[in-house]
Amino acid sequence: MDKFKVIMGKAILKMATEVPPDVYEALGKALRRETRETARSQLETIVKSIDISSKRGLPICQDTGLLTVFINGEYIRYHQEIKEALESAIVQLTREGKLRQNLVSPITRSPVQDNVGSGEPEVYLGIEQEDSIKIMLRGAGAENYTVLKMFLPSTGFHEINRFVLEKTLDAGGRICPPSILGIAVGGSPLGAVLESRKALFSKIGERSGDRKISDWEKRLLDALNSLGIGPLGLGGETSVLDVKIRTIDTHIAMMPVAITYSCWALRRIQIRKIDGFDRICW
Repeated sequence: MDKFKVIMGKAILKMATEVPPDVYEALGKALRRETRETARSQLETIVKSIDISSKRGLPICQDTGLLTVFINGEYIRYHQEIKEALESAIVQLTREGKLRQNLVSPITRSPVQDNVGSGEPEVYLGIEQEDSIKIMLRGAGAENYTVLKMFLPSTGFHEINRFVLEKTLDAGGRICPPSILGIAVGGSPLGAVLESRKALFSKIGERSGDRKISDWEKRLLDALNSLGIGPLGLGGETSVLDVKIRTIDTHIAMMPVAITYSCWALRRIQIRKIDGFDRICW
């Protein structure tokens, strides 16, 4: 467990205090093309804040969130040790003040000590062949707008697009845009929600290998940015940095559609087996 404890602590701390390079680059591009003064000011503040947090080892958001973890490949053999190492790292980082005390009982709302309790950290054994541990910190702002809708099986692109646009417009600035959307179509209700979250591990600008889905992602991204929500909901040309759409085979009588939102602080990281060693990578 000691080996996993060290690397888990480093990975969680890095994820909490830095943004992935692809997200940082996307924010920079948004700033360079933005023409509205208020929107530019918000983006400049976001980029400056990221730089300060990275240099000083400070959380990039006051809401340090809760953990979702997907364990894949060879690492599944060690899932119990990994879970124990995660819990130990969370306790240590919480006591050091690197993670805010966020976890509470759902009924009494009383704090759960050190952010480790029933169902937290959230750990799933994946089905991906690659050897990886994928970790995500999820704050409540964007998480509160996670949504699942069971459509009729005959539902087409137009109705799904309208659903996504309406939900994003309703969320407005409360999800701290510019945001990233993970969308899953198909599967089961549970599978759709999980797949929409896993989609956020894909880098900004990476498109689906399916040309029809790739074109759909691009068109929906343009439509979402035409809403004019802008950075932090104050208006602007960039409301969404990217859209990730995943499709899953489903029951003939179902059409689940799930959306997972991320704020601009997309806190995700991976531990992967590279050349026989466990490496932290974006």
